[in-house]
Amino acid sequence: MENLQDQNTIETTEVTTDVESKEVETKEEVKKLEFTQEELDNLISKRLEREKKKAQAEREEAEKLAKMSEAEKQQALFEKKVKEFEDMKKKYELEKMELEVIKQLSSKNLPTQFSKYLLNEDAETSFNNIKEFEVEWQKAIEQAVDTRLKGKTPQVGVVTNTTITKEQFNKLGFLEKQKFATDYPEAYKSFMKL
Repeated sequence: MENLQDQNTIETTEVTTDVESKEVETKEEVKKLEFTQEELDNLISKRLEREKKKAQAEREEAEKLAKMSEAEKQQALFEKKVKEFEDMKKKYELEKMELEVIKQLSSKNLPTQFSKYLLNEDAETSFNNIKEFEVEWQKAIEQAVDTRLKGKTPQVGVVTNTTITKEQFNKLGFLEKQKFATDYPEAYKSFMKL
């Protein structure tokens, strides 16, 4: 019986420490946003202004509909639905075009994150943008590769005389000695033998 209680106590403490460690991890993951009172007031006032404009527009539309006859109401509702449909269709076409641009970029091994910059409302302009981007991208890559490959050419067979004495070498700090060892390995070896 006593052994069972000890076992339960051990399990309880293990669970407690596990929960505490998860709480610590969670607290570390949470990012704190700090705002000054002025910034917070500004955000709230902008949000209130936006909501007021939205409510005002809805109120004006309701008043407008109240003044209309039944046929005019139906016509206004129909026009509103047509406009919403056209907006949705336009959004769908843009998304479809963006997917096509991404597909074209992928097929040419170009970075797809530039798709939103190359996107246009008509396909022909978008594909011309892709062609121009491909040419410029290749130029930029070649230029970057050339710059990295250019570098400093190693000097072969150049002997440099070091005019440093053993006493001067001994006065150097650790990092200076390491640099000396990489720059003048033969001189370093001779100083270390002495």
